Amino acid sequence: MAAGLRKRGPAGTGTGSGARWGLGLGPAPLKRAWQERRLLLLEPRYTPLVAACLCLAEVGINHWVIRRVACE
Repeated sequence: MAAGLRKRGPAGTGTGSGARWGLGLGPAPLKRAWQERRLLLLEPRYTPLVAACLCLAEVGINHWVIRRVACE
């Protein structure tokens, strides 16, 4: 097998809602994404996951800053 290539199962055997649209999201996408951290930056299929995490982090930081700044 060539380096970097993985075997795929037959079409339609995926689980989870992402499998219907070909996103490759199995039963535990977050666990797999964390184990393969480098793929988070290189694989386009993880872009929505990374974007969602960044947005949540931004909301949290903005909330913290707004609460921290003294209102006068």
